[in-house]
Amino acid sequence: MQNTVPASFKPSGGIVAQRLIAPATPDPLESALRSAFDQGEPCDADGNPIVEDRTITYQLRGGGVLVEECPTWCVLDHADDIAKPINAEDLVHEGEEIGLSFTNVEGDLDTILAARIQQWPHSDDDGSHVPYMAFRANGNYSESLGYSTPSQVEAEIRKAEAHLQALRGLNARLVEALDVDRQKRGPARESLTAHDVQMMPVPVLLKAFGLRVVEVDEIPYGIQGVVDRTGTFGKQPVVVLLRSLPQSARVDVVRKLVLAIVEGQA
Repeated sequence: MQNTVPASFKPSGGIVAQRLIAPATPDPLESALRSAFDQGEPCDADGNPIVEDRTITYQLRGGGVLVEECPTWCVLDHADDIAKPINAEDLVHEGEEIGLSFTNVEGDLDTILAARIQQWPHSDDDGSHVPYMAFRANGNYSESLGYSTPSQVEAEIRKAEAHLQALRGLNARLVEALDVDRQKRGPARESLTAHDVQMMPVPVLLKAFGLRVVEVDEIPYGIQGVVDRTGTFGKQPVVVLLRSLPQSARVDVVRKLVLAIVEGQA
């Protein structure tokens, strides 16, 4: 049931004065237009749009009440404000927030470019008494960039658009950098076949698989070469060859070892 306050009512105690704001009377022409274009809007038996009553009565600290209509863009239910007396200047309206969220390398969710419409209708004259854009470049922190007017928001949008273009340019440079690096490293290991191993130069094979050659004076059991994964020669696997092998034999041994890697035998 909606609370009403007689015109002669005077607040008792405290210094917070009573302020009554009557809800705006719906314009008949606006209601008709909304009914014509929004077929999903609920209507009464006569076909007239049912306008939600967003009038709320707040108890004020120090006595008195504040009757005010909550803006249609506000998504707060003001349950906490209604549950106990408030100071008029503490009343805030907040719209739904938008933001760009992503998961960082630690697996945590971060948000940037967070924004919502906000208003402190009874604040001092600092700019927040009218609707403004609460814009937070880093959405994980509560501090906004101030009381943003439409022109200020448009300036931030243009900056974000310019940054997106720069980001696209940077991504194109990344594609080029990857291509150059790929050419330096040789073909990707995963895409190589046994036929590729047979045809490609040994230095290219070694680079593609990230292998280096280590020479030793002796390998047990008469083996001429082996892929060592024990970490004896570092963290990465290495090709171990007999120092006494002639160059032609080295090429054949390395090729056979790489082929064994491709076939999952080494």
